[in-house]
Amino acid sequence: MYIPRYFHEQDEEQLFTLMEQHGFALLVTAEGGVPVASHLPFLVERGAPGSARLLGHMARANPQWRTFQQGGEALVVFQGPHAYVSPSWYASEPNVPTWNYAVVHAYGHPRLIEEPAEVLHLLRAVSAKYEAGRDRPWSLDQAEEYVHRISAGIVAFEIRLTRLEGGLKLSQNRSEEDRRGVMEALERSPSANDREVAALMRARETSR
Repeated sequence: MYIPRYFHEQDEEQLFTLMEQHGFALLVTAEGGVPVASHLPFLVERGAPGSARLLGHMARANPQWRTFQQGGEALVVFQGPHAYVSPSWYASEPNVPTWNYAVVHAYGHPRLIEEPAEVLHLLRAVSAKYEAGRDRPWSLDQAEEYVHRISAGIVAFEIRLTRLEGGLKLSQNRSEEDRRGVMEALERSPSANDREVAALMRARETSR
């Protein structure tokens, strides 16, 4: 990933947090040199280098899982919040429009998870993560027999992470006055996505 030095994020705590908060990601592998991609939910398991991993699953009818057998590296793209930045928000002139964003590229080698108990454990963990905080959270136990029946139609897998690349473009190359103008404009936006970018910018300002 092309990342200008201003925006290259190396803080793994920050990168893992973004991955956890934006777990619906893009899995990219290759088939005979041709890119293949699927949009999938992922679980993130932190750990020491070489032990951190991503857990996911896809429909067995999706042929992408067969590319895992070729032994190549996989890329998972986690797209965080992003927002248009108007030049009218800067104190300085002249300027042009740009885009602020947060993204993580995670690389590793995928491996199928074929033990039925491990597959069920993964499905249980996925539902628990995304049901958390609901008034009446659904549990896999409520449909365990049905889940057992349909689990043959999915393929579960893990990706042991070999490296992370992070890009947080948050106006770091601008003056403090320009950054303040962008933050304040995004904070006033009706878009939750814009406000999330503003929150990332504000957190970075307070940690300076």
